[in-house]
Amino acid sequence: MDKGMQERLLGSEVEDKGNLKRRVWDESKKIWRVALPGVLARVSAFGTIVVTQSFVGHISNLDLAGYALVQTLSVRFVNGILVFIFGLGSK
Repeated sequence: MDKGMQERLLGSEVEDKGNLKRRVWDESKKIWRVALPGVLARVSAFGTIVVTQSFVGHISNLDLAGYALVQTLSVRFVNGILVFIFGLGSK
């Protein structure tokens, strides 16, 4: 491994042990950098479903029931694939 890379990796472990407020702020920024795309994806997907369902509801009750059924089955199918492939339900 490159000496500069090793120093960068080791340098992150050797930080000042003081100032708890600063360390909490740094960790919070790191967590949000990782979590924010997932949060935005979930919120936008839910918003898309809600807006689509509200527009379909204006057409007719039968179309709304059909959309709700298809949406429920597709979400359960995708969650089943995630559990099967990635083992999210095994832990």
